[in-house]
Amino acid sequence: GFGSSMVFGTFVGGLVDSCGRKKFTVIFTVVYALSCITKHFNDFGTLMLGRLLGGISTSLLFTVFDAWLIKSHTDLGLSSYLSKSFATAQYGNSIVAILAGLVANGVASSNGLIPVDHKDIMFRGGFLNPFDLALGILCVCGA
Repeated sequence: GFGSSMVFGTFVGGLVDSCGRKKFTVIFTVVYALSCITKHFNDFGTLMLGRLLGGISTSLLFTVFDAWLIKSHTDLGLSSYLSKSFATAQYGNSIVAILAGLVANGVASSNGLIPVDHKDIMFRGGFLNPFDLALGILCVCGA
């Protein structure tokens, strides 16, 4: 994850600026949703693909929305409020992260890991529940 984020993070910001922020916001939701789905499989290659997708989505997460905020402030002539907006966003992100951790812990503890098939290739429940919750939220937000 960190390796792919390091590689993709170096040029994804330029792509976002040239190809469109809204388009890459939707791409973020799709890539991270695919990353969440890969967690259900007991296959090393699939899990590594999930880590690669997770790294790409992390790069998108930390560039697309910031670029969108900067561009919107600039277009509206509110550049002087940019530092205040970033400070407020950082504070809000911290609160949301704490609440998300509490919710994720609750959903992960709600039931155990259950095999979906007879070959123990695909699973559901347990520590996968937070990823399923994130998947649902991504589908709603990405639509």
